[in-house]
Amino acid sequence: MRRIIFLFIIFTSLAFPQSLKNYYSLIDKSDNLIYDFQFGEATDLLYQAIQLNPERPEAYQLFSKVYLWFYLGSKDALDKEHFENYSDSVVKKCKSILEVNDRDKKILYELGNAYKFKAMMSAAVANSLDAFWATKNAVGYYEDVLDIDSTFYSAYGGIGIFEYALSFVPAFFTWALTITGLSANENNGFEYVAKAYKFGKQDKIEFQFHYAKLYDEYLTEYEKSIKLLDPLIKQFPNNSLFLYQRSIEFIKSKNLQKAEHDLKSIIKDSHPKFAQTLSFSKFLLGDVYFRQNKYELALGFYKQFLKSTQTIDYTGIASLRAAICNHFLGDSLEFRKYAILASNGNQDIEEDDYAKDFSINLLADGFSKDREIQIDIENTFLAGNYKKVVEKVNSVIDSIEVAEVTALLLNYKTSSLIELRKLKEAKQIANELRNYELQNSFWIKPMAFVNLAKINMIEKNYPAVKQYILAASEFNNYSRKNLIKSYINKIKNDSKN
Repeated sequence: MRRIIFLFIIFTSLAFPQSLKNYYSLIDKSDNLIYDFQFGEATDLLYQAIQLNPERPEAYQLFSKVYLWFYLGSKDALDKEHFENYSDSVVKKCKSILEVNDRDKKILYELGNAYKFKAMMSAAVANSLDAFWATKNAVGYYEDVLDIDSTFYSAYGGIGIFEYALSFVPAFFTWALTITGLSANENNGFEYVAKAYKFGKQDKIEFQFHYAKLYDEYLTEYEKSIKLLDPLIKQFPNNSLFLYQRSIEFIKSKNLQKAEHDLKSIIKDSHPKFAQTLSFSKFLLGDVYFRQNKYELALGFYKQFLKSTQTIDYTGIASLRAAICNHFLGDSLEFRKYAILASNGNQDIEEDDYAKDFSINLLADGFSKDREIQIDIENTFLAGNYKKVVEKVNSVIDSIEVAEVTALLLNYKTSSLIELRKLKEAKQIANELRNYELQNSFWIKPMAFVNLAKINMIEKNYPAVKQYILAASEFNNYSRKNLIKSYINKIKNDSKN
């Protein structure tokens, strides 16, 4: 009898780890399938995992992630309901396990992720207070993980995502940061996400994606962002979110042909649960054609975006550009219609805020010849044709009557000369621009200091770099503030290396 009991104990001790191993194998396979948008196969494996070990939270967590993505992509209320059910199950199961072992770092990390997803959902439905409290819970659990094991680097990534995002919270929400005790520091956020990507073992794919986004948003390092996204897209070719982000980087790095290719792929193979990604892709494809002065093509995609989008985000700038397209196509009624609509975007987004101001000026003053020249040269610059920008500005600058347009054109010429490494002339113009006093394009003044810092960085005059960065940083209330701040961050980062 003792022998039978002994053999039973040996058998069960061996069988349980094997069962857990099978469970985690199913979890890993399903997570990879989710990232490749193969949701049907992924959910089949998750149901198997739940049958194998119904008390573990990981399968429920992946279900909650899927339905969070679905809701963000389509705004379907049923997806939100599914998310909440699975997310609540994750919390319940994690807390049950912690009652037995309150130092289980993997379970604490799962709890952090659960509240991270809850924070994202609350933010998506504009429930700011719930988003802050969910964030506080998420950060608290990540910190608990690090208290137990300081080498659990993925927890740094979770904290970093929030540290970075909270640094952009509007001033009227600072009270929420105070009462929740949350900190907001974009540099810490970037460094923590980098640490999670480089050294973490959990959620490597997610942190690689966030690291790529932060290289763009925090440092304007578009090429580095693309290098991080390329292997993700190769591994998960069906993931339109990765492809969409890379198209943004191609546009910002002025590689319009590659952006066009990625955006057409998204439109051709879009997943029904990611209707908003499809809609935004049409907006970006409109931008690709707009920057090439292909106004008829651009207008078609702006119209498709405005008709299909489920959010007001970027509807202001899309309407403004649709108005401009109509002007160049000779349709004055449609121009006025879209110029009026340009004021209806999300004013918390820099592009929509700019669209409102610019459209008001267009409606009040009309579309002058100076403005037509401005649009043409701006698009030439955004298409990366720097030599042509210099040629165009030189040919028209003496005929420009509006001081603001003159400053804008000289700004594009300065930036183009820096790219062409004609630094002496660039420095001369930037020094002129720093003294301009403009009412509507005030951002040109701090941008002049940024360009002077770039020039001196190339010339390795580091004391001057520091001086100009300080001068640029003193301005903190103007349009395009976030972009210029990112240029400043990049120069500071380059100065360290």
